[in-house]
Order: sequence, then C-alpha cells, then structure tokens
Amino acid sequence: MNYRETMSRLNNALNNIDSAYAAIARKYKLTFNALMMVCLIDESNNVTQKHICDTLHLPKSTVHSILLDFIRQEYVRLDAGSNKKEKIITFTETGIQHFGKILKETQRFEDKVLSALGNDTCIVLVETAEKLGGIIKEELTELSDSEV
Repeated sequence: MNYRETMSRLNNALNNIDSAYAAIARKYKLTFNALMMVCLIDESNNVTQKHICDTLHLPKSTVHSILLDFIRQEYVRLDAGSNKKEKIITFTETGIQHFGKILKETQRFEDKVLSALGNDTCIVLVETAEKLGGIIKEELTELSDSEV
C-alpha cells in the first residue's frame, strides 16, 4: 500500500467536506469558521470560548473576533459559567431566527449526504475516523516530544 497516496486521497476527501461547508457559509455571508461555530453552539450545551477553540482547533483571537461580531449583531450572548472567567455562549432570539435557516440548510445537506451512504457505512466511517484521529494525536505527541 502506498501510504502517501492514501493520505493524499483522504486529505482530498476531507477537503471536499470542508469545501461544501465553506459554500454554505459563503451563501449566507459567513466564514467557514463562523459557520462551524454556529453549528457547535447549536449542537452543544454549555459552549464556552475555550470549548470552541479546543473543538475547532482555532486560536482564541479568531474565536473572540467572530464572537464579538455575533455579539454586536445581537446573535449571541455570554452568560455566567461555573467560574468568573468562564462564559457560556447562547443564541439570542435574534440569533435563533437569523441562524435557523442556515442551520436547517446545513442539516438537510448533512442528512442527504449521510443517508446516501447508509447507516452501516456511516458507523464504520465515524469509527474509522475517530480511530485515525486518536492515532494522529498520539503521533503528534510523539513528534512534539522528540523536538529539540
């Protein structure tokens, strides 16, 4: 097996997924990162800026600037979290109305794509991707530890 070619094909497939989300984002005058944040806020309870940074692998400055824009437009608010520094991000009523259409279209896209694959394939795909992610994290830790 040619691992370089396999990784290249995998990267191309993953780039196609990102391109689809980027197209949805552009349609609604959002950036890819802003759309991913909207989806994360929608699907999770108790979302914090740190949670977004960790989940989406984005720098704090990027997340903060997108959040500031959302706050200025009154799409989200920051509520008190479990400590003074932690703020929970939630949609305002305006945000729910504004992002509702975008989230519905994103959900329709995801449903259509994944239903075309079928449940069994989706299960195998997710399990394999999670296993790959774990291996990659281990290798990255090894790479970091071996640097001078």
